[in-house]
Order: sequence, then C-alpha cells, then structure tokens
Amino acid sequence: MQFSSGMLVPFGLLLCGYVVWLVLDRLFWSPLAKFPGPRLAALTNWYEFYYDVILQGKFTAHIQDLHKQYGHIVRITPTELHVDDPEFYEQLYSRNGRRDKYAYFSGRFGYASDTFSTVHHDLHRLRRKPLGPMFSTQKISEFQPVIRAKIEKLCQKLTEYHDGKIVTLNRAWMALTTDIITEYAFAKSYDQLDSPNFRDTLHESLVAIYVTGHFALHFPIVFPVLDALPEWLVLKMQPDLVSVVGMRKDLARRVNDIRNGVNDSHKTVKHRTIFHEVLNSDLPEGQKTDARLGDEAQLIVAAGLITTSWALTVASFHIISDRAILTKLRREVNDAQSGSDDPLDWHVLEQLPYLNGCVREAIRLAHGITTRNPRLAPDSELKCGDWVIPRNTPVSMTNVDTLMNPTIFPNPEKFIPERWIKDPSLDRYFVAFGKGSRQCMGIKYEPPFLVCESVVISG
Repeated sequence: MQFSSGMLVPFGLLLCGYVVWLVLDRLFWSPLAKFPGPRLAALTNWYEFYYDVILQGKFTAHIQDLHKQYGHIVRITPTELHVDDPEFYEQLYSRNGRRDKYAYFSGRFGYASDTFSTVHHDLHRLRRKPLGPMFSTQKISEFQPVIRAKIEKLCQKLTEYHDGKIVTLNRAWMALTTDIITEYAFAKSYDQLDSPNFRDTLHESLVAIYVTGHFALHFPIVFPVLDALPEWLVLKMQPDLVSVVGMRKDLARRVNDIRNGVNDSHKTVKHRTIFHEVLNSDLPEGQKTDARLGDEAQLIVAAGLITTSWALTVASFHIISDRAILTKLRREVNDAQSGSDDPLDWHVLEQLPYLNGCVREAIRLAHGITTRNPRLAPDSELKCGDWVIPRNTPVSMTNVDTLMNPTIFPNPEKFIPERWIKDPSLDRYFVAFGKGSRQCMGIKYEPPFLVCESVVISG
C-alpha cells in the first residue's frame, strides 16, 4: 500500500485535532485541572523528562520549588499530584485502606515483578507474606551472630589504616552491608570485605541503575534491551552499564542455584535464608518463577545495602566530626557494658537513648528513598486540607520533605541526637522507611546499632 500525498491533509487534520483535544482535556476537562501547578507540567510528561534526564535528576528539587510557588498540593504531571504536608502522610500511606502503586512509576529501575514494585494492593500482600517473617525482630535477632562476625571482620580490616592511610568509608560500609544481605538472602556472601581497599563493591552498578532509571521512566524498554544485548555491545555503548547487567544476571543465577539444589548452603548455617524460605513457602508456583524471584533478589540486595550503607556513612561523618557526640556515645555504651568485655545484645543497644538518637538522626539525614513515592486510593477520595482528590489519582509525597521540615525538625540539616530524646512525638514523622501496608520491611534496623557499638568500643 502506497502512502499518497493526498492522504497527508486528512492525516494532518486528524493529528491537529488530537493535539487540540489533548490540550483541552488536560488543561480544562481533566478532574485534575482545578489543582495548581505549571501549565506545561499539566500538558506533558516531557516537563519531568527535562528536569530528570536533561538536568540529570533535578525534578525532586524542582518539585520543592513548585510547592513554594503553588502551595502544599501541586499537579506535577498530566496525571499526578504531589503533596508536601506531613499531616497527610499517614492518610496517603495508609495501613488500613487499599493502596495501589502507580504502574507508570514502578518499573523505572528495571524491577518489573518484585514485591516493592507490585502495583496492585492484593498481589503485593500475597508476595510480601513469605518475606515478612524473615524481617521480623525474632529472625533478625537470630541472624545477629553473623552480623557481628561481619562487623568484627570490618573492624579488623580498618586497623590496616591506622598508619594514616585514607579509607573510603562509604565503600567500607557498602562492602559490609552487601556481605550481610547476600549471606542472609542466599547463605553465600559476596565477600566484598575481602576486596583490597573495598574496591569491588556494587557501588558503580547501583549508581548506574539509578541514573539510567530517570531515562527508563520515560522509555521502559531500556532495561529489557540491556538484558538482551551481549555484554561486549553494552560495554561499547555504555561501559558503566556492564556492571548492571552482570549484577542482574548473577543475582538471578543465585536464586536459580537455590531452586536447583546447586546452592544448599542453608543446610550448613544456623540461620534461615530469605530465598530458601521463599522457595519452600506456600507462595503460588506462578509467583516463584526465575524471572520474578530474580527481580526480588535485585530489589532486596539493592534496598538492603544502599540505604543502610549510606546511613552508616552519614553517622560516621557526624559522630567522628563532633568530639562531644562521640564522647557522649562512648560513655553511654561503656556504662551499659558495666565493665564487661562482652558485646551488648541488639535489644539492649536499642534501649540506649543517645545511641538510639544517633541512629535515628543518621537515618533521617540519609533520607531512605529520596524520590517521590506515588500511591493510588482505588476505593475512596482523599482529603488534603480543602482539596478533595478523586479516587484512583496518583498522589505522591517525598520523604525528604517531611524529614527536613524545619517546623518539625528545627535546624534540620544539623545532626542533633538529643532531639529524639527530648520529643518522643517526633516518631510520628520518622518516615525514612515509609508507612502503611507497604512500609519497608527493613525497619528493624539492627546493623546500625551494632556497627555504632563496635566502632565506639574499638575507637
């Protein structure tokens, strides 16, 4: 069939008509047309593309500027609202009502079917069920000896730097958390603590994933294409992404080794492991495919190491930089030990007020997830101040807005452990792990307590 020049006119008219209809619909007829925000953001997702891809990840900061201009609720895309109101947080991220994720936003990092990215509320509950017990207080406590052994190994490695050599602490913490989470997930550690100068970590892979995620949000085909291409071609096109492809394939292989019995390390360790338990759970077989559990592995490893390692980096910087903080912390831990050389149990450590304040303050300043996190309420409207938000509307908030709110946390950029001791009501605004039915399972954050204790004692 040939495309004649006579078809150009009706095709052009049809295209113009569609554009006009789209403009009218998004600016005037849409249920979101009444909400404040830039007209260009209401018209097209290319507005977000400009700030996140062209300006390299600046959309989150730009949203904060929009709130200063338009108020606590802003239309940031043709279909999405963003709210900066700490009192609205628990309504949006509810534990009782059904909350779906925004499909457009969920697969931006290449994880299509993991629990975190699952769109529908009921399917999320199904997938989360076998994981939940593995992150309970009891199971994390049972894993405490392994965590301590990894921390002691790190402390021993750090003695090599006592002669004035420089250590890159964020890489050290990433090596530690990687070895902990991979041991817990597969009963086989990556042993990155053995890497000279902590050089061989997953740092580059994760940075590449998050940078690529800005582009993949608008072009979701990016990660499937990367997985399909031969590594030599990826290396030629974009060297930084080779490590991403390698990490994704290796984690999927580790899950497959457990399924096929190649990895039976769980029989020789005293602790349970995440994926041995998941594969032996009552989760439907359709939810145990190699592809889905490969996504789950990537999510658990990435989420488990990057947030914890960064919180430890923040804690290290502030505690080491301030002699008064270090002295108070050391005194509290030493008093709790009462002259004993035995390490304190995690349950004892988390009851120490100043240590607890240091850990919470580090996590607050580390922010957890730093991008917005959209939700949809499929069963009801949401009320935010005088605004009524239609049901099934993607609505997002950003943890940083609450964690750095100067009304709630005076001098928010400062590391002040005492604020958590003086005002227990601040717990309500401790949102680094999210809230509601999709709250991060890693909220039982044992490693920071044990690390702080070990570092304080060892000096």
